[in-house]
Amino acid sequence: MEIPEPTGPPYINPDREEKPPVCGICPAQQYPRKQFVVYSRPSGECPFNPVNGHRYTLDGGIPACVHPDKVGLEPDRVAPPPKAEPEQRDAPSRRGRWRFPWRTR
Repeated sequence: MEIPEPTGPPYINPDREEKPPVCGICPAQQYPRKQFVVYSRPSGECPFNPVNGHRYTLDGGIPACVHPDKVGLEPDRVAPPPKAEPEQRDAPSRRGRWRFPWRTR
């Protein structure tokens, strides 16, 4: 995936004196507002890229912010609900005891 270059000043200046409560990897600190999307929460539609530590959309490689409350923006993309966990089999309530053959009760 090709990482886009910023086309202007960042939405949130990372060098300002009062530190914003945003993540260190937030695209708002690197890209202008028109160059990143805001999801309602983390999801599989904007996976983490371990190469540079940012999230990108699956449908176009657009930088994605997943904490709209921290940057003070309304989400422009709503993340789908989490997938249901596969149903686990009921584990036995108690393991059988192992006995030493030379020991009697």
